[in-house]
Amino acid sequence: MKDNLDRYIERIENLPVTPTILVKLITVFRKQDRDVDEIVELMGQDPALTAEVLRYANSSYFGHEEPVADVFEAIMRVGFHKVYETALARLGLQVLSLPQRAYAIDVVAIWRHSAAAAATAGAIARNVEEPGGLAFTAGLLHDVGKIVLASAEGGKYGQLLEDLGQNGSSLEPIEAKFFGFGHGEIGGRLLERWGLPFDVSVPVRYHHRADWAAPFQRRCAIVSLSNCMAHAAESTKPEQRHYDSEEAIAAMRLLELTEESVGLIMQEARSDIKRFTGMKVAKTR
Repeated sequence: MKDNLDRYIERIENLPVTPTILVKLITVFRKQDRDVDEIVELMGQDPALTAEVLRYANSSYFGHEEPVADVFEAIMRVGFHKVYETALARLGLQVLSLPQRAYAIDVVAIWRHSAAAAATAGAIARNVEEPGGLAFTAGLLHDVGKIVLASAEGGKYGQLLEDLGQNGSSLEPIEAKFFGFGHGEIGGRLLERWGLPFDVSVPVRYHHRADWAAPFQRRCAIVSLSNCMAHAAESTKPEQRHYDSEEAIAAMRLLELTEESVGLIMQEARSDIKRFTGMKVAKTR
């Protein structure tokens, strides 16, 4: 049965197109007995995706002289996990974009933040023994609701973001006041409609809250904390302590992490943050 949120989403003309390959890749990578041929076939449907994976596998980071020629070789060289992250990041660029007619929202800033949150979420998950791929995916897509709101509300939403950037107010409740829903709620519902697993959609929905429900508390906490860590990494003001927010404190407590351990995790994620944020955003669809 459709509710007001479903009806709101369905009225949007420029809604992000369902990323079919992304949904299929997530399904394949969740399997314990992953089929390499199936992954190669999926990636072969998107030349840009294949090119990104090969570019990474042939980068100086791995120090190989013999170039990798196809996705199968790339998987053998760098492993499933890294290929998955690289592929998801490239597909995420397509999702976190806007049509050419601008909506006064900085899609480059949203992408850079989302990419940083994804890399950080993956690093947190590995350190607290949770599935890194799902955490990476949820971190990557946690702000997709902002793209939906920008598409639906146009300049009104862009102005709201600009005003909040100046006064530092919390975003979600003000979005709900003006538009009926916050970006977390909208993003979570959109991912459900696309067929993504609850392991991804629930953390996206609750990444600004601390009242996480079973059985997704730890995964919600990972994405919530990764969002705060990404903001902290972006901040040019040392006095802004994003770890002091309600959701960051609750997440660190639940995951049994200290500020020191969070700092070490950030160092671990730094090279991936640099790599993913360096991908170029497409401003048209």
